[in-house]
Amino acid sequence: MPKKRSAQNSNKRNDEKRPKDHKHSNFKPPVLNDDMKSCNITKLVKESFSDKTETCKGCINFSYQPFFHAVINNFVQNVDFLQQLQEELSELTFTEKNNDLYKFYQSIEDLKVVDHPCINALRSLIYKDLKEWITDVTGIELIDTVDLSCAKYQYTDTLLCHDDELDDRRIAFIYYLVPEKWTKEDGGALDLFNVNENGQPDTTVKSILPARNNFAFFEVNAVSYHQVAEVLTEDKTRLSISGWFHGPPVKRPEPHVESPVTLQPSRPVDEDTFYDWINPSYLDPVTQSEIQEKFEDDSEIELTDFLLPEKYEELKTAIQETNLEWKEKGPANKRKYSALDMDSAPEILKNCIDFLQSDAFFLVLSNITGLKLHELAPCSDSEGETSDNAENNQNNGEEKIPCCHSEVRKWNHGNYTLIRDTDCTTSEFELDSLLHICCEGWSEEYGGFTSYIAKGEDEELLSVYPTENSLSLVYRDKGTLKFVKYLNHKVTQMPTKGFYDILSVYRE
Repeated sequence: MPKKRSAQNSNKRNDEKRPKDHKHSNFKPPVLNDDMKSCNITKLVKESFSDKTETCKGCINFSYQPFFHAVINNFVQNVDFLQQLQEELSELTFTEKNNDLYKFYQSIEDLKVVDHPCINALRSLIYKDLKEWITDVTGIELIDTVDLSCAKYQYTDTLLCHDDELDDRRIAFIYYLVPEKWTKEDGGALDLFNVNENGQPDTTVKSILPARNNFAFFEVNAVSYHQVAEVLTEDKTRLSISGWFHGPPVKRPEPHVESPVTLQPSRPVDEDTFYDWINPSYLDPVTQSEIQEKFEDDSEIELTDFLLPEKYEELKTAIQETNLEWKEKGPANKRKYSALDMDSAPEILKNCIDFLQSDAFFLVLSNITGLKLHELAPCSDSEGETSDNAENNQNNGEEKIPCCHSEVRKWNHGNYTLIRDTDCTTSEFELDSLLHICCEGWSEEYGGFTSYIAKGEDEELLSVYPTENSLSLVYRDKGTLKFVKYLNHKVTQMPTKGFYDILSVYRE
């Protein structure tokens, strides 16, 4: 059922100047690993960075695949410091950060200004000694601006694929304070992606497992695509301190622009075939008028029990057949789900798409939404819509033809779609139609709902939840964006381990 939601606001970078660290006479400050002080090792690491070769010297591991990154094992020498630091971090207040890209907990307090002995000491170590060492090794002239925050990732928390590019960020870093026995099965790895011919993330080619007292860092650039994999353990917390060193900004290539989806005009369908699919109550003129009135007020509606029960059951059986060919859709910084190759689709699925793209269904949509999707649809004269529609349906003096595109999608653990800064809904208004299938046992905490937000705003306009045999209609204007929330590990509790939907997009 479409439902209003409120999104969590993202913290913006705090540009306040960090205070000077206080001195504590009874406190022993942390000391960097001795290998980092070795002139010979530092020289070898510098040569490795310059030559773009891999090296493993002492506690330091450098690699250039898929982009430059490094891990310093046993970052701090005096291990007693770690426990004291963790105790100080546990006293901080954390708030949930939750949007299309991530879900985790972040300290409300900015670590640049927190006044605790261990945090102060670590901050001083990172701001001075480590920054100077990285500048020496990489040749990147890092400036005094350093971002620093603390994050907790618990069961089902994740940070999806992104590149970290923003303003003058040059080096990203993560200091791990996880439990000693953190395993691959616990999740939470730092996954690194290679890129395809368009410079877009392709596949995960390396995963760095969190390890206590390890410090990972990498160069931020146009191909530094990475993610924090979902935490799968229910009894451990992935605690870390992370941030960015800043420096002279580098020129970025123009972002890749995807080709738009081709929409097709409606198609004729046999009258008996059409009536075989739709619940006849939605063909009643009085019902259609009531639906239209609500839709024109809210720009969205859910039509329950939309298909005839026998057809819906046939559709459920067919869509779960094991011989269907599903293709994973990417790239990972925009989406991850499976779309059905219609060449492998059974006849009933093809017939369902024919029904949704039929001339008769275009007329039904016109009657229940008030949109001009069919030549027989009555024109609306409310609120100046007649003139608006006339303008929208003209293109260089030629009348535009109503059209649509449909896609059969499979949603399982780890699937999602993201909002991108370069997204644009096209120059048109569009009607989204979502028919959910096989979603018995679904719960909001699993993810998988579709959220709509206004571009440039944090507050969500509405969310559409998977509901068995329901058709959700949402009218989007030019400034409305959408995403499908990440399906976390809890979705495996469903009998089908996920669900399906058919997304159809219609234009006047």
